[in-house]
Order: sequence, then C-alpha cells, then structure tokens
Amino acid sequence: MQPFSRFLIYFLAVARHNSIRKAAEDLRIAGSAINRHILLGEEQLQTPLFERLPSGMRLTAVGELLYVCASRWVKDLDSLNRQIDDLKGIRWGQVDLLAPEALSRAFLPELFTRMKESHPGIVLNVNIRDNRTIHSTLLAGEGDIALMLDPEEMRDLTVMKSMSFPLGFACRPDHPLAQHATARLTQCADYSMVVPEQPLALSSVFTRLMENSRITPVVAARANNVQMLISLVSAGIGICFLSYLDVMSEVLRGDLAFVPLVGARVPHLTLALVHDRTRQLSHTTRLVENVIKDIMSRQSSEAHVHQPPMSD
Repeated sequence: MQPFSRFLIYFLAVARHNSIRKAAEDLRIAGSAINRHILLGEEQLQTPLFERLPSGMRLTAVGELLYVCASRWVKDLDSLNRQIDDLKGIRWGQVDLLAPEALSRAFLPELFTRMKESHPGIVLNVNIRDNRTIHSTLLAGEGDIALMLDPEEMRDLTVMKSMSFPLGFACRPDHPLAQHATARLTQCADYSMVVPEQPLALSSVFTRLMENSRITPVVAARANNVQMLISLVSAGIGICFLSYLDVMSEVLRGDLAFVPLVGARVPHLTLALVHDRTRQLSHTTRLVENVIKDIMSRQSSEAHVHQPPMSD
C-alpha cells in the first residue's frame, strides 16, 4: 500500500540525497518531473522547502520540519502494514536487519541458514553499516532491528539481548603465546604484532591499552580489515589484538588460537540486539529476533566452554 503523493515521495528522495539528479537516479524518473512536483508543493505551501545551492539541495527550516513528519508517517505506515499482516496470520514477509561488518564472517551466515531452515517464507534483508552509524540509521526507520557492538547511547533503544566476548591476541596454534591460558599485555609485548587500524573499533582500544601500559609494540604489519588481519596471523606474520568474536570460527576449527588478555583495564566486547523503543515489532520481526537470540545464547555458551575463566 502506497498512500503517499508523488510530491511527498519525490520530496523525501531529494531530502535524502540532497540532489535532484541523485533522487532521479534512485527513483528512475526524470529529474525535471521531480523538480516540477517540488516547485508545485512549494507553491501550495507558499514557502520554499529547499535552498538551491551550487553543491546541491539543502532543506530549509520548513523543509526540515516536513522531512521529520514525513519520515514518521512512512515509519507508521510500515508498522501498520506489519500489524495488518500479523492479524491475517501471514507467516511470510521481510525484515530489515542492520549489522556491523564484524558479524559478516560467522554470525550472519548462520542466521541466514537458520532462517532458511525454520522460516523459508521470510526474506531477511541485512544492511551492513559502520557500527558508529547503526544507532542513527535504526532511529531513522531504515531498519527493523539491529545488532550493535558496544552501544553507547541506549536512551532511545530497547535491548532484547546482549552478550560479551573477551579481547585478546589471536595467534597460530604453534606460537609460544598459544601455550598460555590467559596473558597480560606485558607478556605479549616482545612478539611481532599485526596491528588493527582505523576505522576498526579495536584500533583505539589497542592504542589506549598500549599507551596505558607504556608499551611500544613490535609492528610487523597493519591492516584495517578483520579478514586481512586474520590472514596475516594465519601466515605467521605476527599475533593480533582481536575479539574472540572475530576469530571464533577459526578457533573452533583449530586453525588459530586465542589467548584472552587479563588485567583491570582490559574491556570486553559487547554485542547487543536492539530495536527502536518507539516502534512496535511485527510478528515476523519477532520470529527473526528469537532466532538471533538463540544464536547469541549458543555462541555465548561456546565462548565460555572454549575460553578459560577471565580473572585479574
């Protein structure tokens, strides 16, 4: 069901892209048609909605107000459609999940497999985003639920489930460090390291730990991609500061070892399943939520079984 006028559809597209040309490409319609409807809307409202700048289209104060209201209308309509489907007893549908790239290697493939087995009629749309933008993207209505790493601002979110993963060093099973159940940072300082770089969240954590311990790492390589870091560790280039989540599949297969760091200043990595507290979740979304929670419970148990207890 699409009750919105062409003007509102075109207006939202231009506001999202800050450009009539990009909006036209997105909607696959002539830019002149979009511009004409925008001008007609401004004429009826008797006020400009956009500032026409050399760099593109920028919302005026009135345009900002309309954009907020229109975005809420779209979210409310989506919620209405889902509730109608629930009342009909429909067991198919679509769910939009936001997730960080760190989950793309092991967690998300298992989720897709489980969904195909248990709910083949549900289409799961996974949108991989920078972990730092997932919160705002979810509140903008571009996802139904989200998986977030170390969420900071929780005021507008409802946490459905969370779990934690230890941080430590990944290494080859034949590396001397692999003989330790746990390790302190000083024990790892003399080994060659593959260092995580920005925009990986672990980069700032690693830097902070090193600075607090006044340690200068022996850098063998740097990379800003988790898969690249794991490949370098597997090749024997050095050990690497990662979370257990990053290397869980390799550890379970015996390809890599993971040694948790212990110490008063060593944090854990938190994974949280959240949704916008102002939105009512559909029955279809609840089905996906339950599968995700089950996977999180199992992986939490596996992490506990395969990792030694964390103590200072």
